[in-house]
Amino acid sequence: MKLSKAAKRVMSLALATAVTVGSVAVAPAPKKADAASKYTAYLCFATKKWNHRNNHNDSGFSTKVLTEKKKVNAKAKKAKFKNATVKMSKSSKTYTVSLTGLKSGAISKDGGWNSLYVDTNIPAKYKKKFKVSKLTVKVDGKTVKTIKNPVITPDPGASDAYCQVLVINTWNSRCNKRTNATSVKMPKKSISVSFTVKKFK
Repeated sequence: MKLSKAAKRVMSLALATAVTVGSVAVAPAPKKADAASKYTAYLCFATKKWNHRNNHNDSGFSTKVLTEKKKVNAKAKKAKFKNATVKMSKSSKTYTVSLTGLKSGAISKDGGWNSLYVDTNIPAKYKKKFKVSKLTVKVDGKTVKTIKNPVITPDPGASDAYCQVLVINTWNSRCNKRTNATSVKMPKKSISVSFTVKKFK
């Protein structure tokens, strides 16, 4: 039996529609984005004269050393911060963040620290997974402080968005029990903080 041209057109359209519907039905569902497996750690601080580098998510955050008026410290224009990439792992690993290239007097005469810490963009909800067993501070290339099991924020009951590993914090009573503001001397040229992550998984 021969089909008319009109009938053939109708059949062709029906087949095309069936193929299209079938294609939609078997299309794979989009995958959910994987959780981040690596994060960034930053050296942050505030001196008694308030030369500083604030948290990574603060408006005062900078790649340079800033003064109290949020201007670049003239004696630290060429100084450089080095961040670290912290990866989620069951294995122990040591990371280092630092500030190098300071000129004499840039912050060495500031009379001490108000705070010195490792800021991160690790979400606060991962605090229990983020196990830091040791922290070492070097000033001008020499080890001046070692802390076992350093304080990690958020503090109990606090709602901070991210984790920090504290060396000195004059406003944090938990940290003050471990280290005081005069326990680390001011750097003339460089300062680094190395921290050993026992486990982050």
